[in-house]
Amino acid sequence: MRTVLVTGGNSGIGFECVRALARGGSRVIMASRDRAASAAAVERIRRQHPEAAVSEMGLDLGSLADVRRFAREIDDAGTTLDVLVCNAGVQLKQGMRRSTEGYELTFAVNHLGHFLLTNLLLRRLGARAPSRIVVVASGVHDSTRWTGMPKAAIADLDVLAASGGPKRDGFDGPLAYVNSKLCNIWFTYELARRLDALAAEGMPRVTANAFDPGLVPGSGLARDYPRALRFVWDRVLPGVARMLTRVLPGISPADKSGAQLARLAVDPAYDSLTARYFSSNQRWRDTPSSPDSYDRDRWRALWDASVRMTGLTSRDSPLLAAEA
Repeated sequence: MRTVLVTGGNSGIGFECVRALARGGSRVIMASRDRAASAAAVERIRRQHPEAAVSEMGLDLGSLADVRRFAREIDDAGTTLDVLVCNAGVQLKQGMRRSTEGYELTFAVNHLGHFLLTNLLLRRLGARAPSRIVVVASGVHDSTRWTGMPKAAIADLDVLAASGGPKRDGFDGPLAYVNSKLCNIWFTYELARRLDALAAEGMPRVTANAFDPGLVPGSGLARDYPRALRFVWDRVLPGVARMLTRVLPGISPADKSGAQLARLAVDPAYDSLTARYFSSNQRWRDTPSSPDSYDRDRWRALWDASVRMTGLTSRDSPLLAAEA
């Protein structure tokens, strides 16, 4: 039985992904900060599918210390993972918040926590090849498209980590989210490059791909919205999305995007694919990401900055051990 770890799987796309994976016979671990919501989500899936092998664990991606604790718990249990789905994400609308270590929270959760988690779990992932890592990104990272969101603007990475944007003052929540999604793509491509280098040296192969779920009303991204906007996002727009998805493919119901994410995680058709960007709009075909996303110097710069910010060492990750 394949074992899949999904971060943030208690609502929205993540929940639908977990449900689809469990229904398909995978053993699924739902990792989330809100354990009460995760327990309720697990119970909901088990009521619908009594045979489902689904469980939940606590994970706060906004705390690097908790990410390390979580990885130790996985290690201590001897859990072998086949797939890691980096799905959890936040978007702030009510002003800047900071992670436990003092980083801007959007960057900390959407990128930095997943960066550390992925590296710490790589030895658990490589036991049965081919293993996979799927990073949930977003089409809003592409500054050449109109998305209704700000254009990505990343200058100094330390400034980005401190403020979510190119300047240290004037926090912009949507911009911080867009920037974090571009970081997701840079991370995925550099991760895939480094994993391929390890595989060439005889290590078990692990692939890494990114996924754009489209605009998914009802997802957990509206948690920080004002109450009226949360109601529209959670209660009104999901029904509209279901009606409009055929004519506006950029809008996608959560169950559709979640099923697509599950398929990308486990379908044998994707065993050999890595460093690809899949969009929910492209009917299972990989598609180019933004021109800015292919800047290899930015991939490496983000990787090196993330190593420094997380305190990652060669003892933690085979990717760093290979460089030592």
